[in-house]
Amino acid sequence: MSQKIRGVKGTRDVLPIDTYVKDEDPWLRVGHYHLVEQSARELFPLYGYREARTPVLERTELFVRGIGEVTDIVGKEMYTFDDRGESVTLRPENTASLVRAYVEHNVNQQEPETKWWYVGPMFRRERQQRGRYRQFTQIGIEAFGSPGPRIDAEQVELLDRWLRALGVPFEMHLNTLGDASCRPKYREALQAYLRSRAPELCEDCQKRIETNPIRVLDCKNPKCQEVAAGAPKMEQFLCEPCKVHFAGVQEMLQRLGVPFVVDPKLVRGLDYYTRTTYEAIATSGLGAQSTLAGGGRYDGLVKDLGGPDVPGIGFAAGVERLALLLAQQGKERATRPVVFIAPLGDAEAARADQLAQQLRAAGLAAEVSFRKSNPGNQLKRADALGARFALVLGDEELKSDRAKLKELKTGAQHEVTLSGFTDEVRKLTGGPR
Repeated sequence: MSQKIRGVKGTRDVLPIDTYVKDEDPWLRVGHYHLVEQSARELFPLYGYREARTPVLERTELFVRGIGEVTDIVGKEMYTFDDRGESVTLRPENTASLVRAYVEHNVNQQEPETKWWYVGPMFRRERQQRGRYRQFTQIGIEAFGSPGPRIDAEQVELLDRWLRALGVPFEMHLNTLGDASCRPKYREALQAYLRSRAPELCEDCQKRIETNPIRVLDCKNPKCQEVAAGAPKMEQFLCEPCKVHFAGVQEMLQRLGVPFVVDPKLVRGLDYYTRTTYEAIATSGLGAQSTLAGGGRYDGLVKDLGGPDVPGIGFAAGVERLALLLAQQGKERATRPVVFIAPLGDAEAARADQLAQQLRAAGLAAEVSFRKSNPGNQLKRADALGARFALVLGDEELKSDRAKLKELKTGAQHEVTLSGFTDEVRKLTGGPR
């Protein structure tokens, strides 16, 4: 017997069936993903966001310039390879890709203010953890052309509404990172402090002191957290425009009734962030990997990637983590057959196929059994599929044009005619007409 080929480490299959995998997260079904994604498709356009799609493969320089060469993503995690003399990378995130598309297609000339949303796979070679994989799915939004605090507050309110609609437990955290005017002074003060405490930091954070000191504040190492607690705060160095902007964001969120916590330790791992940053953090169910979504402003990124000086802001959410919380709560969105039809013979099978075709044309999901089995086993199969009704079709039903439609949940029997089957099912379900 040939040896089985297993999936790549750090990736996972998402199937429509229940399966248990030892020592892994609870199994996620496609229905959990559908619930997360469909809720975004329904909500985001209400705020003016339209879907945009970018290639999975990009030139490596896009992420080196956009994300930052000294970040963990670029330095350690990207899947990069040579493509006939050109270095290309599987996208580790989508903001840089969307900015590249925005610049390349001169979108600012057509739309002074642009709102996009996206969903798709991203790739990072990092240690597999709960809710984190090397191929993962992100949903996010990006807005270009709006410099004031109102768009910041609108995005946080959108994220708050989306997560509440999903029913996941979370807390919204908010911070400001300043801008090019005030952050250099903060960086100098932070570096001076961290150098004085360097022996107490982990090896990675000792390196970050010179390359990306703000990331030390986000380290999960307990000793690094102790050091970070005494570090200078960004709010002490904010220039007046940044103070006004951050105060405006908070005032508008309060006006919109969105609860939040100002968190001075909240930083983002990418170099392009400026001013407002925010994260939705799960309050239960995920352990250490608790960030559900995060984002903020990146006002200089469009210009850095060759475009005009246009401000931007957005967030990204990990679908796997959201789906995991929904799985723990027993929530999913699944398309289940309204009617399961079980023919008992060849002549009945032909009629069953016709009935299913008519139901589907009327917008009603139908499943036909292709296996020969006794009625009891057919009903078990219908129940396993989650069908609402089951119809066992035999010779007697064909001859009389009458049958009994069983409602599986209640056990009720409904007398129906085969010639008027679709209309009668619609009446029972209140389905499309």
